[in-house]
Amino acid sequence: MLLRVSLLILLFLPCAVAETAAALGAAVRDMRLDPDACYRVRDLRLQRDDTSIYLTDGFLIFSKPVAGRRVVAIFTASEPSDDGEILMRPPNRSERLSLTMATQSPTLDEHFRSSLMIFTDGTAEELLKSIHDGVPKPNPDMGLVLAGRLDEMVRNLCTSFQVRLVLDLLANKPEAGLFYAAFTGKTLNNMDFMYDPTLPEETILGQVSNKGVLGFDVWTSFQSRKRRQGNAPVVEDVVMQNYRIEATLQPDLKLDVVTRVTANPHQPITGALSFELAPEMEISAVKIDGQPAEIFRRESMRANLIGGRINDPFLVVLNQPWQPGTTHELEFVHSGKVIQPAGNNVFYVGARTNWFPSHGYGFTNFDVTFRVPKELRVVATGDIAEEREEGEWRIARRRTSSPVRLAGFNVGAYENAGVSRGGFDVQVYANRTVEPALQAKTHTYMVPPTWIRGGIGSHSRVTEVITSQSGPTPNPQARMRELATEIASSLEWMSTQFGPPPLKTLTASPIPGNFGQGFPGLLYISTISFLSDKERPANLQSQRQNTFFSEILHSHETAHQWWGNLVTAATYHDEWLMEAIANYSALLMLERKKGPKALATTLDEYTAEIRLPAGDGKPGTVEGTGPITWGMRMRTDAYLDPWRVIVYNKGSWILHMLRRRMGDTNFLAMLGAIRKRYAYQPFNTEQMRLIAAEFSPKGLPDPALENFFDNWVYSTGVPTLELTTSVKGRAPRVQLAVTVKQSGVDDEFGIDLPIEIRVPGQAQPIVKWIRTGSEPATFTMALKAPPAKVELAPGDGVLALRK
Repeated sequence: MLLRVSLLILLFLPCAVAETAAALGAAVRDMRLDPDACYRVRDLRLQRDDTSIYLTDGFLIFSKPVAGRRVVAIFTASEPSDDGEILMRPPNRSERLSLTMATQSPTLDEHFRSSLMIFTDGTAEELLKSIHDGVPKPNPDMGLVLAGRLDEMVRNLCTSFQVRLVLDLLANKPEAGLFYAAFTGKTLNNMDFMYDPTLPEETILGQVSNKGVLGFDVWTSFQSRKRRQGNAPVVEDVVMQNYRIEATLQPDLKLDVVTRVTANPHQPITGALSFELAPEMEISAVKIDGQPAEIFRRESMRANLIGGRINDPFLVVLNQPWQPGTTHELEFVHSGKVIQPAGNNVFYVGARTNWFPSHGYGFTNFDVTFRVPKELRVVATGDIAEEREEGEWRIARRRTSSPVRLAGFNVGAYENAGVSRGGFDVQVYANRTVEPALQAKTHTYMVPPTWIRGGIGSHSRVTEVITSQSGPTPNPQARMRELATEIASSLEWMSTQFGPPPLKTLTASPIPGNFGQGFPGLLYISTISFLSDKERPANLQSQRQNTFFSEILHSHETAHQWWGNLVTAATYHDEWLMEAIANYSALLMLERKKGPKALATTLDEYTAEIRLPAGDGKPGTVEGTGPITWGMRMRTDAYLDPWRVIVYNKGSWILHMLRRRMGDTNFLAMLGAIRKRYAYQPFNTEQMRLIAAEFSPKGLPDPALENFFDNWVYSTGVPTLELTTSVKGRAPRVQLAVTVKQSGVDDEFGIDLPIEIRVPGQAQPIVKWIRTGSEPATFTMALKAPPAKVELAPGDGVLALRK
């Protein structure tokens, strides 16, 4: 029997609180099947919201009890006629498209021969009741056979998820329990199903993949009916507030940290709390309200794989239950090497979001103190509260004046330049040298040796060595003040349009690589952006690269002060909004500085990249990988990452099309309204549709923007459009006929587009809207004179190829 199992797996048991996490972890790692709990079963059914699982005919064996509960079961078909079946229908078009791409069907109807199930939601009791109602007899002989074959697999699986398993064993909350099943399907082979009410989307179906690195391909993921109807929101169990962090960077780059935080329970908490921390960080001690607490941390590879986590979870066992309305002080002692040398006294901070323990990312204040060798300087989120030297150390303290979700830091042998404008303080820090990858290459040449006559009867052989350098020596500090001025200009203009950012101090610092990242009050900007155009490597001196590193990158990361740090994405389906709005904000700055042609050129480049062929031998284009709302599910390690292209490029186009529909005044007012209404709150795609419809001019087609979002956001497709016109008659009786043909997309794709008709003698153009489709869209109209110009979606008003 072939079974490959993955996904989050949980257990529950009522008597676990008295046991230590270490003891429970040992029991999990030694999980075994129980030959005396093996049954021949028929017509058992499990219903998990929109998913039905039928155990039609076969054997079902349970695990031995752990602290009094059976938490694992395996179904297997032993006879040719034995069978199981799983049925599922995703609730929306986007998820049905996702399932179709994976399985060639918008619904799941898969028969299977075997399934491993792990449950903490009462499934064991449900199944055993159904079995006992039928009065079957155990089959210990078959149980011995199955246990002998499958025990090792069960132990490996449970070990892979032991942190989550121990958490649920300690918590003992069946109502929040998980149901997991790994299936060996007859046509789809191995697949994994999970229903977990603690997740924003309870249902996940997919498959483990191994394309050089282990991953998980999500076939579909969606909310339960109750949550879709707004009747079962996710409630935070506990909120962490008031982080106080003291960190010492040792000369060998080891970071020693003490993190203190106040915990405020919003519901009763028993057993343990789960935290996340960078894998490079070791957690050595935890105190709760001054008392030592047990820590449980083990590798949970598959749980992290399916959950898309880069952090390693660990548990802190509570000394006693917590009740809502109480407060508790936690202290963590942890250390590790999250900073790597990049060469030339340049450093790379790898764990930018996860260098301290976190339990969710709520808004809170941070007070962070760093001790670093005095030849280095550290920058971090927040205003400078203190900076001084103390012997061989430099002490720097930063405090946030408003709540933020993340606190990052950077370190280097920095110099800095600052600009104050509009009540904001912008500080730019730069290294004294660049990382080796950006250094001008030095070439050494050896001139062939020659013999030089010396004294009487003596000769010497001389080899001349000549060195030369290709290109100027990069100076990362040359653009410090220019960069500070540009960031200040972006911050000032965006504040005028969107409202104030979360913090009044914005610090920018370099990071090795070709990317950036915008934290509250702290920007990581590629070192390349600190260099002049001519100092950059030859392969980064194209006009497009210069525009990106000199104009777009720092503005994009500045815009994240609002989009991502003040207004946040509700789920991963909505993260595109934060990146797309930040990127289009940067394009607005580019347009202000360089003019409309620069914006049009960038949008054309985005279109070209969107239209490139998909990688990995997949048919179609990169854009066809999936709807923009699939988010991180589309991410790959390929150079042409579909996630980046679709979220940044197509996302910018979606906003540009909305801008052209609304007009500049309404578009900017909409962005300001988003910031005002959703500051310190999550923002989702449907809320974006509603507010965009609110700010759209009255009288336009598709007033609720449902068709716009169905085609551009929840689906895929970039059409090819062909506009043809014909004019009959003479002034003052002219008949204009217009036809728009659409191709390159499926038959369901149809968008509303303006046709602008300019007639001599009329100050304002005539605008006629049409909807494209599988058949040509046509209209005729009478004019008093032949048109001077007929244009389809002027001002780059549509993402399309035009014939």
